[in-house]
Amino acid sequence: MESVFGVIQTMLICGTLLGVAFFVLLSMPQSQLRAFLLPIVGWGVAIFCGIYCISPVDIVPEALLGPFGLVDDLGAVAAGLTAAGVAMTSGRR
Repeated sequence: MESVFGVIQTMLICGTLLGVAFFVLLSMPQSQLRAFLLPIVGWGVAIFCGIYCISPVDIVPEALLGPFGLVDDLGAVAAGLTAAGVAMTSGRR
């Protein structure tokens, strides 16, 4: 049983180190990984924001707060448009 926990601990440590290295590479402005993933992540965020706007699940429900409940949907639309803009411009580099 101890060997199973040792393997899990080793996997967690290696996964954490790989994750940290991945995020360090993503944060570097001239990284090829960043240039490759930025449009993919941008379109993913834009799609998620679009799905959030049309889904019945809201952080601030319109049924309880009326027109003030649309604030989170407007924020999602703004975030989605910004993410789509970043994805479109980053693909041209």
